[in-house]
Amino acid sequence: MVLLAAFLGSPATAGDVRHLTIPKAVWGTWAPKPDQCTANNASLISIREGGGTGPEDNCAVEYVVETAGAAGPIYSAHMLCTEKDNPAKSSSRAFIVIPRGDDSISIGSDFDNLKTYSRCPNTN
Repeated sequence: MVLLAAFLGSPATAGDVRHLTIPKAVWGTWAPKPDQCTANNASLISIREGGGTGPEDNCAVEYVVETAGAAGPIYSAHMLCTEKDNPAKSSSRAFIVIPRGDDSISIGSDFDNLKTYSRCPNTN
């Protein structure tokens, strides 16, 4: 029981790798569906080296933890986010990012709330 508590309380394990930026494999513009990759679509998420933007927030990377998963890396991106409608309001947030091949990723605040996104054309 003590071992389980120690493991759950640990923010990273020995096999985890900490990054100061978002790994290049997930950079790009992402949409809930490929046909939503239009410039004016409010549901787009843009991910770059230093952070990302979504429908409601602009986020800057604090750090990213990479964990090995059965199907590839799982990233936990810890970000400082500001609201687009109220830039004075900021909060620390964590996002799980799981690459699902070259053109698909899952993103969410936890494993129970992952949403799949498709890479928009002409993005990294």
